Amino acid sequence: MTVDLGASSPLESGWARWAGGRRDGNGYAAISDYGFLSDCRSAALVSSDGAVDWLCWPRFDSPAVFAAILDSERGGTWSIRPVADYAVERRYLPHTNVLETTFHTATGSVRLTDWLHMGARQALCRRLEGISGEVEVELVCDPRPDFGVHGPVTLQPRLGWLIGELPNGDRLVADGFESARERRTAYAGDVHCFSLALNRPGPSDLTNSLQRATAFWAKWAQDLRLPDAHAGVVERSALALKGLQYQPSGAIIAAATTSLPESIGGSRNWDYRFSWLRDATLTLAAFGAVGKHDEAQSWLDWLKMISLLSGVEDLQIMYGIGGEADLDELVLDHLEGHKRSQPVRTGNGAAKQRQIDTYGELADAIWLVRTRFEDRLSPHRWRLIRALANRALREWREPDEGIWEVRGDPKHFVYSKVMCWVAMDRAIRLAEMDGFEDSCLPHWRTGRDEIRAEVLARGFDEELGAFTQSYGSRSLDASNLVLAGTGFIDADDPRFIGTVRATQRELTRGGLVDRYRVDDTDDGFGGEEEGTFVICSLWLALACIQIGDVDAAEAIFERVCAYGNDLGLLAEELTPDGEQLGNYPQAFTHIALILCAFGLERARGGVVQAVGGSVSLTA
Repeated sequence: MTVDLGASSPLESGWARWAGGRRDGNGYAAISDYGFLSDCRSAALVSSDGAVDWLCWPRFDSPAVFAAILDSERGGTWSIRPVADYAVERRYLPHTNVLETTFHTATGSVRLTDWLHMGARQALCRRLEGISGEVEVELVCDPRPDFGVHGPVTLQPRLGWLIGELPNGDRLVADGFESARERRTAYAGDVHCFSLALNRPGPSDLTNSLQRATAFWAKWAQDLRLPDAHAGVVERSALALKGLQYQPSGAIIAAATTSLPESIGGSRNWDYRFSWLRDATLTLAAFGAVGKHDEAQSWLDWLKMISLLSGVEDLQIMYGIGGEADLDELVLDHLEGHKRSQPVRTGNGAAKQRQIDTYGELADAIWLVRTRFEDRLSPHRWRLIRALANRALREWREPDEGIWEVRGDPKHFVYSKVMCWVAMDRAIRLAEMDGFEDSCLPHWRTGRDEIRAEVLARGFDEELGAFTQSYGSRSLDASNLVLAGTGFIDADDPRFIGTVRATQRELTRGGLVDRYRVDDTDDGFGGEEEGTFVICSLWLALACIQIGDVDAAEAIFERVCAYGNDLGLLAEELTPDGEQLGNYPQAFTHIALILCAFGLERARGGVVQAVGGSVSLTA
């Protein structure tokens, strides 16, 4: 929280209302209370009261070393905070993912800087600096590796470090500590440095490590392409996306966490630490919008590796960040879940679902890359898009689990049909653009025409005046807000305008958009509540731009931005009154923020054009 530094006394100014942090009676901070750290291989979450409550090593999808965000008692944490009542302000160092938290007490102030070391060795680094007066600080380092299944790890002094032996033979090496739980007083001008590393000591010079981390992020951010308005929102979203990309392979994870609930106390709790082909394709559009083509190319290289390993015929909808196909879903019964929301899951059973929309999203990504960044499609990418179009041609008549990965019965989802149309449409257009002669072209043209005719006949409800979620249904689905962006239907077509208006009437709560109504959609959870989806709200904003209602689009965008935390981060979902829900920070959300910001800039300038591919809704 940013506070009034001009007040005569921290406690007199009202800062004391944050004394003891923002935790509930069971020790949980809100999802929005966390800052995000990354070394582009792993991630940590740090609360505003100085606790690292989430860290997975050595990869994003590894078992957690600290997981107090999922169990405040058994998950493990590393906290550094004043003993006395305090108030907090925090920020990222400019243009970085380096977090700075300042604690103000009645006797003085201290500054805590947190980062993940950028280098061959992986280390979580923390620097405590006395700013004024004197502040007694408590440090507690309580690692619980492997999601705490083996209980606490004893940190024993050895050669000046604290060493924790792990059941799998690894070691945690803590530096700068006298013991795993201690108090010390920080006076003005004092600097105390701490690090925790895996198997070998962290960097010996933390000042140099901090400079290195700051320089890495600032150099990456310095040439970002930003809109005139909302530049800060776009920069923070871009830095979050960069932090979610696994540097060794180029894969992009959907979010940094697992099992943060879509409703407090609910069971819609999933592991998002994998790379969905659909999500990463959207990310290409966002990286392209901000001018980061190297990151887009890295993901395409990862896709090439996946397609070579699996083959298009066996392509899954998601993979591990190293290309792993087996993502078995397990329940961790020993963890109570965030704010007692069970179950806690690792792995994701949706990896084996049929989601035929993925063919179109991948084809559209290849179309985006060819039309924006390349002079001609490579033979490999032609073979890939050809195979995607053929799979769409074979499978478009079949039901699937759809973009929302429902765990009810498969259905004939309108969005899935339209994305099969996209797969064939992009293959046809690329063949015509680059002169590829192919015997499949007549079949794709026929298939494309058949899909469009069927969707218009069976996926549009005349009485509702809108496209429906699936054939034979009268339910609405926010994914249909993308239909004009794909080129499937014109933005000024009354059927698309009717879909936008019906979404505003029927799927909106508190100015935010549900993906669908849980009480009339068989998604396998019997109507269990969930939050509104941030990406759906921003899809609505972009659709409003397309139909010329720019004021409505801007109002939606501003409302979503207002619900971001003080650092500019957002989770997957929001309650109607703005509480963040779901995994965090979420790629889908920050992608949509980037695309929407650029869409609004173009609309206010009188030009509405594509930022990315069909997912930008501004084609």
